[in-house]
Amino acid sequence: MRALASLAALLVTVVPPLEAQQAIYDVLIRNGRVLDGTGNPYFYADVGIAGDQIVAVGDLSGARGRREIDASGQYVTPGFIGLHEHIDSDILRGHTRVPNYVTQGFTTAVINADGGSLNSIWPLSAQRDSLAKLGHQLNLVPMVPHGVVRRLVMGSRPEDVMRHATEEEIQRMRGLVRQGMEDGAFGLTTGLEYNPMRYSSEHEVQELAKVVGEYGGHFQAHMRSQGRYPKWQVPSHMDHPTQRHVDWLDAVMEVIDVGKAANIPVMLDHIHPKGPREWGISRATTQLIDRQWAEGYPVYINMHSYEGYSAYVTLIPRWALIKGEVPGQSAADDFPPVSYDGMLDNLRERLADPVRREMIRQDVEYEIIRQGGAENLLMVDFSDPSYVGKTLADVMLELGKDELETAIWLQENGLDILGGALWMAKAVGMIDIEEWMRQDYTAVSLDRGVDTGNRSSKSTHPGEYGTSGRLLREFVFERGTITLPHAIRSMTGLSAQILGLRDRGRIAPGMKADVVVFDPERLRSDATYLNPYVYQEGMTSVLVNGQFVVDGEEATDALPGVLLAPQTKRSRPVSE
Repeated sequence: MRALASLAALLVTVVPPLEAQQAIYDVLIRNGRVLDGTGNPYFYADVGIAGDQIVAVGDLSGARGRREIDASGQYVTPGFIGLHEHIDSDILRGHTRVPNYVTQGFTTAVINADGGSLNSIWPLSAQRDSLAKLGHQLNLVPMVPHGVVRRLVMGSRPEDVMRHATEEEIQRMRGLVRQGMEDGAFGLTTGLEYNPMRYSSEHEVQELAKVVGEYGGHFQAHMRSQGRYPKWQVPSHMDHPTQRHVDWLDAVMEVIDVGKAANIPVMLDHIHPKGPREWGISRATTQLIDRQWAEGYPVYINMHSYEGYSAYVTLIPRWALIKGEVPGQSAADDFPPVSYDGMLDNLRERLADPVRREMIRQDVEYEIIRQGGAENLLMVDFSDPSYVGKTLADVMLELGKDELETAIWLQENGLDILGGALWMAKAVGMIDIEEWMRQDYTAVSLDRGVDTGNRSSKSTHPGEYGTSGRLLREFVFERGTITLPHAIRSMTGLSAQILGLRDRGRIAPGMKADVVVFDPERLRSDATYLNPYVYQEGMTSVLVNGQFVVDGEEATDALPGVLLAPQTKRSRPVSE
């Protein structure tokens, strides 16, 4: 009875007066089951939209719409918000439509993720102006990119950045962060496993985050490690001064400590500890986070709910392929710069040395387990197409070779790339996916780019096309891991709360008209690791600021997105 009374009270508050029922709306969505983004159960209502706003929710049977949608049997929800996205560079190159996002129901995206890229525009005012001139389909949330700030102050040469910043350099970085916040950033983003941010000290990160705190912003991080070792490390090479050992819980605590030092909300980006050694560590992680909330420090998570991720997996360690020795060489990228001239000869020379051969074996075995184990490494490209779709375990069995011998064979007989093959690494445990998904503080990200029309890549992740469909179809409707109201809140109301957006993330009068209508019977994603380029089905209508970006399940050419401005308390207003 209490639940029914609460629902009745809710309906009283949203049913518009008589004059509103007789109004003419630009868009009128009738007969839908409204999930308002709060996590509450659905209620039946009509939704009236005028311009870029929701102006009425309730019984609008007496009203008319210039465009009417019959949502009978469908759900009406706020537009979904992606909290860690890599679409800004493609948009700035002219790919202003993002059909793979809007057909999933996403209407807003956080940009400048992972601390930015080499293509990032600075200052943020220039990025804002460029985006405004181009137009774009989604609402965009700009962040100050830590990597860009660090390069501007310290340079990009190895001798410049492979060290901790001095106090004077930190102060200059703080000035740039302040400039970015004045230009309208919502907070600070970093990628602590990437160059040049992996060389930063915890002190540096905390000092930059304190500036964000002055503006009511938040901090979000690709953490410094996603497992036993950070991605730049392998067991055989841990001797460089900046390559200190950092494991999963160390990395989690670093982000938590940033929140405490700066007194701001923090978020763990695209959370996924890698490899069976880590499976189950979600329980310890959520206990840590729960304790922070109890102590008054908000800690959020975003995730994409796939076991697999696209990564450049090199089973043979890079140090075994390069010419000479490069102190502090990363195991995941080519910084500091290295030469692969005579790559196979370099490898054979090191294999001939019994000590080096054993080091290579150790690193190969570690990399395989870090990427999910031989049975979870799925080959997506190889010189012999017959191997595509097989796992590393399949290849080892077919060749009759052990892990090291197979890795050598792949390098010698495969594609002319490091490792010889492209893999999709299914390294995330389902126990962890479901544990994090159930938490009230867990939101959603795609961690993907724009479908530009170039579909030649063999390593494109299916989440680029089917993240929300997988979340709803598999984890709500099939597995029952979470309820539908919980899932919708994780993509809407919770995300808006994290970003401090007071006019998005809910279906209610006065909110911006970012709206999704989807058919639960038809909702599905057929994108797979081997065939990712498949658009999601079931999103029948998607509106951004009152304009259709999906109409009849088809992406439109409309570009109604805006660069959002922070709505939290700031020291000075953002210039228009």
